[in-house]
Amino acid sequence: MKTVYRLFIFLLLTGVSACVSTQSHLASGSDEDQDIGLGGTGMLASTGNGLGGTGIVGVITGFGSIFVNGIEIEYNNKTPLTVDGKTATDRQLAIGDVVEVLTVDNKLHTDAKIINLRHEVIGRVESVNANTSSFTVHGQTVFQNENKVALPKIGNVVAVSGFRLNTKTIQATRVTLSNQQQSLLRTRTELPFKKNTNQWLVQTHIQNGKAKFYINGSAHTVAVKALTKPTDTNILRLQISKSGALILNNTVENSNILRGRQSPWSTMQPRHQTIPGRMNLPAMPRIRR
Repeated sequence: MKTVYRLFIFLLLTGVSACVSTQSHLASGSDEDQDIGLGGTGMLASTGNGLGGTGIVGVITGFGSIFVNGIEIEYNNKTPLTVDGKTATDRQLAIGDVVEVLTVDNKLHTDAKIINLRHEVIGRVESVNANTSSFTVHGQTVFQNENKVALPKIGNVVAVSGFRLNTKTIQATRVTLSNQQQSLLRTRTELPFKKNTNQWLVQTHIQNGKAKFYINGSAHTVAVKALTKPTDTNILRLQISKSGALILNNTVENSNILRGRQSPWSTMQPRHQTIPGRMNLPAMPRIRR
């Protein structure tokens, strides 16, 4: 009997050791972890420095829950979701949607405290140019990626997610038809969640080596070094300094970020089969208030 008991204890300890070894291997960077960002190129939405969270602004590139700016952000059916600041009735998110996310760092993963689906322009299509794969809304020229999505028809009311190239031009990431007579024109980039955070990861186009943002109505301009692909969007890591100035900490080109899966496991349901990943860039410097 003692021999059987000793054998049972040995097998139990061996099994526990194997589980610990497997978990350590996953945490150190297995192939699956690389898919979700452990050791990848990108940014960590770290909130461990007492600043109250990070505001992330960017396009959804994949699911698992959602990937925005190379970061996998967890959310669920209880996460508040708004569309252009108004409570959403349709809780579906899609690749190409531009979102503003207030995040909290929950050690193993980054959680969304609130998600706002943001459109650049909403209104009636005034003209269509098939040669340039573009159309106009509110006098704004909206370019779509060719051979991917059909152009809307004149008279359609559309909601455009995307990024502004200049004061009159928008590069669309997703265009949807609206069944309401809505009207919206966003002419500048206001950094969101200013009451809750003073650090952001913002996807944007760089114009003439500069990027301009607004905080509480005040304009802030940051200089950005020459980029490999100046026509692409880039992700800027921004923070308010002790003096109240907006400073640029890091820049990552959009082509270098992790993008996630191309189809969701379910609508508004996070994935828990793997540990969501973090990004390996230097932490933001702590600013004392």
